[in-house]
Amino acid sequence: MTQVQSVDRTLSILEILAANSEGLRLTELSKEMDLAKSTVHRLLKTLISKGYVQQNEKNGTYQLGLQCLVLASSLLNNLDIRTVAKEALHTLAESAKEVVHLCLHDKNEVVYIDKVESNQTLRMYSQIGRRAYMHCTGVGKVLLSGFTQDEVEQMVANKGLPKFTETTITNKDELFHELTMIKEKGYAIDEQEHENGIRCIAAPIFNHDHQVVAAISIAGPTERVTKERVEGLLAEEILKQSKLISQRLGYVKK
Repeated sequence: MTQVQSVDRTLSILEILAANSEGLRLTELSKEMDLAKSTVHRLLKTLISKGYVQQNEKNGTYQLGLQCLVLASSLLNNLDIRTVAKEALHTLAESAKEVVHLCLHDKNEVVYIDKVESNQTLRMYSQIGRRAYMHCTGVGKVLLSGFTQDEVEQMVANKGLPKFTETTITNKDELFHELTMIKEKGYAIDEQEHENGIRCIAAPIFNHDHQVVAAISIAGPTERVTKERVEGLLAEEILKQSKLISQRLGYVKK
């Protein structure tokens, strides 16, 4: 494939400046690119005129400009979570041999927006488009872990904490304790809290602003999805895939 030299050099400038957040002087850029200062300066002038590079008036260093942020924000805002997560969901379903879900939060409820079926028989509540309470599902609790305390209080006031099984969390203080534990571990477990006989592990999906924007889960019958399996291999696998999806949405761990 034929490359356009000026475009290649221009992109190299942006990549080098992206790797040097404190900025670089013209001499440093020229040396890094092994190009004459006059050539680099011409390219910088064009980038500055378009807003992709800015020059610090105090020390003369060059840094990325705000137009780069505009492009990045446009890309991130137009990413479709289902498309981004698709490969990871299938990988997770294949490795876990259980059903995998992708869920969002809407109006203090969980909405199932994608599902990869297991080749093993499983009958459970979930299907694409259905809604569920947040306090009694793994995905719901993961999404709640990204809420502020006031937002959790509002959810409880709005939806209540209805009981579905003997293990459903119905006490607000217990729910707050559970959310603290989820933040520490990085995942949530639904211990038959919504459906008897079904155990689930869920993990959060973060966006470029470090916000919890979605959740993925692995669910199955308790005889297959044992506590030991959940806290071992399944926890490792779901955290790996949730991290990959988050990174594709622009998330960078602080």
